[in-house]
Amino acid sequence: MFITTAKKDDIEKIKQLWIQIFGDSVQFADFAANLCTPDGIYLVKENDEIAAMVVAGVELFAYNKKGFYIYGLATVPQYRGKGYAKQLVECVCQQKFNEGYTFCVTQPAEESLFEFYKNLGFDTTTYLRKGTVEIKRNLWATADFDTATASRFKDMRSRFSEDEVVHFSPKGYEKFAEYIYSEGGSTAETKNAYCLYFVKKDRIVVRDLFANSTQHAVILLQAIRERTGKDVADIQLSQNSSLFLGEGTLYPHCVVKNLNKELYANLMFD
Repeated sequence: MFITTAKKDDIEKIKQLWIQIFGDSVQFADFAANLCTPDGIYLVKENDEIAAMVVAGVELFAYNKKGFYIYGLATVPQYRGKGYAKQLVECVCQQKFNEGYTFCVTQPAEESLFEFYKNLGFDTTTYLRKGTVEIKRNLWATADFDTATASRFKDMRSRFSEDEVVHFSPKGYEKFAEYIYSEGGSTAETKNAYCLYFVKKDRIVVRDLFANSTQHAVILLQAIRERTGKDVADIQLSQNSSLFLGEGTLYPHCVVKNLNKELYANLMFD
């Protein structure tokens, strides 16, 4: 057994493993595997076969610090029970911190994995406030739609957000924009509010919502209703968001290592 970074020849195998283990679409596997260069994907190999993998090549920025996001941690079924996932995470964190990164973030795929990461030194858990709201009609509500480009996503989010909001590198935002639009996502923007949303059957799903006030957020949602005809929205907000759109319920979202502060990282990874 040895730990190495991926080579170009490994990428197709990694995509197939992603589909097999996580059950995601071919399109998402392609996006996830190509979000960074191959040397950002760490592998455990046994007998020259991939036994476990994790992606750790995505740069993050918060509180004027540079961190990294890990995702896609998985062990091939026949190699489970050997501690490979634990060894991968420990190896990646040690190497990245030696390279000058100061914190690590990941979103556990299952509730049981929060304890797994806690045992690996991830000592901060961040939360999302999730709720459902009915949107009243307002014929006068207007917004600009689908105005966000890769170069503008950071600017749009930064305009209303605080230090706790995680940002990506320019390449990260470029990949994010490509994937969001390919999956049917839309952006809505006024001078006082911004959001990213999807239309899902009878409702809209708001993944990223920032505004100067609750009223400005409501007006933006009303503009989306006028455009889509959907009058129900599932909304996810930072635990510390000042917007009040119902009580909602707190859910653990991400775990953080080496940064004992609240983070809002709710974008393409969950």
